[in-house]
Amino acid sequence: MAVAQLLVVRPLRTTMLHPKFPVVEGRYQMTRDWAVTLPQAFNRRVEDGSLVFWRPGITAWTIAWNNDKRETQQERLEWLRRDASPDAFDVQTITDGDVTRYSYRLTERRDASVVHAFYCFAIGVAGHIQMAIYLDNEKDLETARQIWRNLDETPVA
Repeated sequence: MAVAQLLVVRPLRTTMLHPKFPVVEGRYQMTRDWAVTLPQAFNRRVEDGSLVFWRPGITAWTIAWNNDKRETQQERLEWLRRDASPDAFDVQTITDGDVTRYSYRLTERRDASVVHAFYCFAIGVAGHIQMAIYLDNEKDLETARQIWRNLDETPVA
């Protein structure tokens, strides 16, 4: 009688990530006031003043802004809406506890290809996070939304 063996193959979570850049996954404190919980492993770098998280198919450019003018969340939300592209679609605004979230999508033409862009903001008391998340394929949109929903204003001591 033959005994069947079950072989469980788990994909390596860092598959195809760049080996020369740090890998971050799960909760990551981006600044003194803001953290993000990443749903998968991403490479991390700083480029042109932005914190960049990327993995094959998805790249998130991140900027943290202080609330130097002591504006309310509503005031900042209003000017973010005014500055949004007229081509924006799938616009969402969510109030989530002490954070107001705003997002929209764009389909951008680059050379001979199309890039799916998810622009998102998390507005808190101390400032806000601005992310431009570029997707090679729209199937990664839920991952982009998950990153956006997992931006938290969490000051560290």
